Amino acid sequence: MRIVSANLFCLNVTRSRAIEAVAAQGGDVTVLIESTTGFGRHIERCLPPLRARGITRKRGMPVSVHAGDRIDVRNVWESGLGWLECRVSGVLLLMVHAIAPYLPWRLGARRTQLAALGDRLSSISPDEDALAVGDFNTAAFEPAWAELQSAACDWRKLDLQTPRWRGTWPLGGVWAPIALDHVLAPAHLLDRVEKPVSAKTFPIPGSDHMGLVVELPDNTEKE
Repeated sequence: MRIVSANLFCLNVTRSRAIEAVAAQGGDVTVLIESTTGFGRHIERCLPPLRARGITRKRGMPVSVHAGDRIDVRNVWESGLGWLECRVSGVLLLMVHAIAPYLPWRLGARRTQLAALGDRLSSISPDEDALAVGDFNTAAFEPAWAELQSAACDWRKLDLQTPRWRGTWPLGGVWAPIALDHVLAPAHLLDRVEKPVSAKTFPIPGSDHMGLVVELPDNTEKE
């Protein structure tokens, strides 16, 4: 199963091209962050039907989940603390959009959200097929990230296949080696010898984030 996650950027002025770039990834499941109404007609034209929609926090931007009829999407839950979750064909999917820390009060809010996410990840059974994917608005060198990783126990970050010197967020108008978008998975998925879980990035025209593509092997789901 291929899962695509894309922060479209709500002020994107190239919405049609952005959605076309997302659709070109061929996701079985596509998660759109900051999926505001201005993208609506482009989404309807290019992507599978809307299967779930919610917000990650009060007054937060919408997140939408798109998939074909053969994909089972259920148990949608809004945490209110920076992520939306649902079960997708047997995989527990946590779609993250933590608050951006561009004002002092937001730093504390982000820390609260990431702490709650870490607690949630640690509560999930270690052998569950699960992923946390999206815009964490946190770089791996920050204390907030270290606290999240510590709380999340055996969950680990996937290495992203991405061009050298590119992160997932632009600094000063160029792509800098700063990654704010991540994929976390429990150890049992990452330690597989055959058909390991993998992830890569892709550009989204007009967005201030790179997109993510996660490949889950067909036999990931429990029988």
